[in-house]
Amino acid sequence: MIPFTSDPCDGGYFRIASLNPNMGEWSVSVKILNCWSVSRGTGRELNMILGDEHFTQIQAVVRDELIDNYLSRLIIDEWVSIKNFDVSRVNSILRPVPHRFKIVFRSDTLVQSINMCSSRTYFNLTEFVSILSGIVNPNICVDVVGKIFNVRELVFVPSVEHSQGGYFELYFDLRDTECIHLECRLTGDLAVEFYDLWKHRSRNTVICIIKFVKLELSQEHRWRCTNVTGSTRIMLNPDFSITDEMLCWNPENDQVPIITRKENAME
Repeated sequence: MIPFTSDPCDGGYFRIASLNPNMGEWSVSVKILNCWSVSRGTGRELNMILGDEHFTQIQAVVRDELIDNYLSRLIIDEWVSIKNFDVSRVNSILRPVPHRFKIVFRSDTLVQSINMCSSRTYFNLTEFVSILSGIVNPNICVDVVGKIFNVRELVFVPSVEHSQGGYFELYFDLRDTECIHLECRLTGDLAVEFYDLWKHRSRNTVICIIKFVKLELSQEHRWRCTNVTGSTRIMLNPDFSITDEMLCWNPENDQVPIITRKENAME
């Protein structure tokens, strides 16, 4: 186990990579990358994705009875120190990040705002060719980036399983710098949000970064990405260097390479 980081910014905090259930007194300095609420029976649960300055990410959970104590201090893109928490195994099949464990807040957990430890952006960008070949573990969410094209219409899909009588659904494609196309399927509020942003875009060419997306097989047995309710984030033409690079890129042709499907890579 790596007990402490050596960077002065950490001030003796543990690295996220070292967190495990075998010790009880942990402290970390992290950036809040995402935060969303999930219904659990009659209550709710606050979920977060946290990242340290070594760009390792971990899921964190605040139980229903503790949410009001911490919500005002848990702001996306802010840096905080967190002390006195438990670490437990992620039991769900789908994990938002590769880390096998998650942080669980206690009643004595301390959260304090701290100075920014790193200005770099947290991405776990996955190549389209790896996704389409089936070598990426579909049980771990990934980040993707590409040029948007072939946006279909937003539709409402009737379903007796949904409280609103159905859900919104939208399909579009992303193209990477290798001219490989990846289909994307959005549902629910995120589909509506994306469609509105697309309709009101300020330029024809749009670069899209999607964080924390799930991989699934379409009916044609081709891998595509889809959102996970609450956790998936979408950015259109964000102010990042990768956006500028892709906006300046003009492919000579738009042919889709033939990808050979392989067995899933499971962790």
